[in-house]
Amino acid sequence: MLTPGIENTPGASLPKILLADDHHLILDALRAMMKNDFDVLAVDNSQSFINAVEAFQPDIAILDVSMPGGDGFVTARKVLERQPQLPIVFLSMYADSSYLDQAAQVGAKAYLSKSVPAHDLIAAIRAVLSGDSLLPPTVSRETNGEPATHRNGLTARQREVLRLIALGCSAKDIANQLNISVRTAEFHRAAIMQRLDLHSTAQMTRYAIANNLA
Repeated sequence: MLTPGIENTPGASLPKILLADDHHLILDALRAMMKNDFDVLAVDNSQSFINAVEAFQPDIAILDVSMPGGDGFVTARKVLERQPQLPIVFLSMYADSSYLDQAAQVGAKAYLSKSVPAHDLIAAIRAVLSGDSLLPPTVSRETNGEPATHRNGLTARQREVLRLIALGCSAKDIANQLNISVRTAEFHRAAIMQRLDLHSTAQMTRYAIANNLA
């Protein structure tokens, strides 16, 4: 179900763009800026974003990292598993390089700060629509298909789990968001604690914050 009160902007012949952000002021500003160049649909939570990808069939999607109902990286991964050709651009207030790493691992085409000028955002969208990627490729893989380990020794999946733990998610919540079993979520938690020599949820949360993972 699409978010009530956030409507499509007419323009069937224009490229279709899906916007997702939990701040309606930002959505209104983006929609006003883009309405002459794109056919725009805006939603304000992760599940509505997933539903809109299926119903609206956008040519490109702009997604915030932090969204109600699910982590933006997890949401993007879910969508790209179903529609791997959809170009996704993250638009976020976070500018740390670790977020760019996660965006690249997920398969996004660009990661932009909300502080960029409007004309730079439009230029990036047009570049991605033309087939360009504004993020470095990630080609190194482990034999089990997981992305290669990051500088802290964690796989991309473990980094996702740690991020969700720091956000206060239980093992059941993590399992639901990542489409894994509760037992697998608990296994990842134990592996993270062993790898990083951490012994409590509080220590894991502090580590995630200190390393820009939360």
